[in-house]
Amino acid sequence: MSYNQRQGNSYSNRNQQEWKSIPIQFKDDTYVSEAESVIKELKSKEFKVSRDTLTTSQIRQLLNLTSALYDEVQRSEMSQIMDRLAYLRVQFVYQSGRNEAVKKLVELADILKILQQIQENKDKALLVRFCRYMEALVAYFKFYGGRD
Repeated sequence: MSYNQRQGNSYSNRNQQEWKSIPIQFKDDTYVSEAESVIKELKSKEFKVSRDTLTTSQIRQLLNLTSALYDEVQRSEMSQIMDRLAYLRVQFVYQSGRNEAVKKLVELADILKILQQIQENKDKALLVRFCRYMEALVAYFKFYGGRD
């Protein structure tokens, strides 16, 4: 049960029903268009989420965490970076808890599910694709008029 459900916040419950679900397959040939769909959905509902809106700084901070892991995966084996991958998931959860718009991005983009899949499979190619997916999310966010 979410905080808003416990508090009986009808505004948030009403908005939860308005969001379109984005089917994320996260394949080589789909992840870029899926990133675009996620950002389009976020931008279409941007002012209806809450007083929180997603800013370029917030999404870039998430990308910076991801980029550091990308650099390391190029030099190391997956077994050596599993702890950092777990920490990345924690950071996405933490940032989601701080800002409703970040949470909506994480939910729509299936970020936690994808990170869990990478951890379970210890798949280097999936991790590289995830890093590129994050880059695509940031790129489309800026393309569609992301706020600073």
